[in-house]
Amino acid sequence: LLFLPNYVGATLVYETTGFITGSSGVTSNFVANQSPYTYQATLADLSTPPFGFDYLFLSITTATETLGSITGPGSFSFDAVPGVTHFVNVFGVGSGELEIGLFGVQISTVPIPSALLLLGAGFVGLLGLRRNIYG
Repeated sequence: LLFLPNYVGATLVYETTGFITGSSGVTSNFVANQSPYTYQATLADLSTPPFGFDYLFLSITTATETLGSITGPGSFSFDAVPGVTHFVNVFGVGSGELEIGLFGVQISTVPIPSALLLLGAGFVGLLGLRRNIYG
């Protein structure tokens, strides 16, 4: 699927599309076996009028805990446990007269260099803030 953003150097580990009719949900699973173990989940509304969603929700869970969720199209990061089955839960309320929507989900690894660059930029920002306050 070319419609979802992806990180440079990221590895796609799960991808699906599906229809939701009325008010319903879809659950599927994947096993996290890629290193690093930080993942990016992205949810997209692939519908074109007259189809779509009044409400769209994605959560990633294990058998015992929720690792992350988002309401509406977008993305979030989560830490996956290697070798454990993770559940991809999509719930939606279709819009329009037919109450049908088409969604897409992608899950990919987050490369360590990108994560470290983001962390480093945060530290630089905190140092700059500290200088402004105490300088």
